[in-house]
Order: sequence, then C-alpha cells, then structure tokens
Amino acid sequence: MVEKHVSTRKLSLKYTAIDFAMLAIVAVVSGIIFWATWFIYDLGKGIGGPIVARLISYGLWFIGAPLAASLIRKPLAGFLGETLGALVETIIPTIGGFTNLIYGLAQGAASELGYAILGYKRWGVGAGALAGALAAFPCVALDAILFGEIATVEVMTIWLVAAIVSGGVYGAIASMAAKAIRR
Repeated sequence: MVEKHVSTRKLSLKYTAIDFAMLAIVAVVSGIIFWATWFIYDLGKGIGGPIVARLISYGLWFIGAPLAASLIRKPLAGFLGETLGALVETIIPTIGGFTNLIYGLAQGAASELGYAILGYKRWGVGAGALAGALAAFPCVALDAILFGEIATVEVMTIWLVAAIVSGGVYGAIASMAAKAIRR
C-alpha cells in the first residue's frame, strides 16, 4: 500500500517555538554530518576519483533541507535547515571555510524549490528525493565557479548526474528518518 503524504493542514509560515527548536537541532546535526562528509569525500576521491567521491558524499551535504522540511512541514524549512547546517559547518570549521555558507544558501534554495513545486503539500520520500536531487545543480555550478572544477561537457554531466543520484538517495533517507522521528 502506498502511503500518501499530502497535508490537509492550511499552509502557514507561522513557526512555533518547537519548530525553531527542531531547526536548531537539525542545524547542529546537519552541520556535524557536513563536517564528517569532508572525510567521506576524500576517501571516495582516493578510492575512485571525483565521480565516486560525488556519488558517496554529495547527498550528505544536501541532507539538511529534506530533514528539516520533512520534520517541520512548513515553507522555508528546507532552506533554513540547509543554510543553518552550513552555518554550523562553517563555525566548526572545515576545509570549505566561508564557502560552506554560500553552498548552504544555494543548495537550500534549490531544495526548497522542490517543496514549492509540490505546492508544500507533499513531505514524503519522493519530495525528499526531489529536494536532495535539486541541490546538485547549484553545488556543481559552485564547484566550477569557486574552485575551478571544470571539465569537458561529458565529465561535467557525469559529475552532475552523480550529485543528483546521491542527493536523491540521501534526500529520501532524510525523509524516512524524519518520518521515524515524527512517530
């Protein structure tokens, strides 16, 4: 039986104290995951180069948005979850430094677009996968702009597809985790 994740609640931008507390928890958890992902990325790069690194790690850097959105189920939750997670990662600090926040803003906006496309009515696994996959686009673009990771069109396409797949998988996992937490 396929469970529908369509909300019958009226769409509200009003955040409660519990919503803000959940955002804070998601930010810290995501920030720590983002920090740890640097090690996973380096391991993947050492094993199989940039494509393997992107496949196993990029979605972890996109996880803040689907986790926050699936828990809070309000507009802007995805954007805030990803952005605040990136802020925590920046404060820790990591190799990316301040650029982590730039990525968080862009990836959070792209992920939020996924929920907006769905009319803020779906918060399940499919919505999380879409949000995670959409974060791949600004990520790969920022890699090219900020770090000069530019290759042939074919290689850039493979990198983008790897990031989309990774983002979709981890976005779905984040939504499943949120569902388990909400129970």
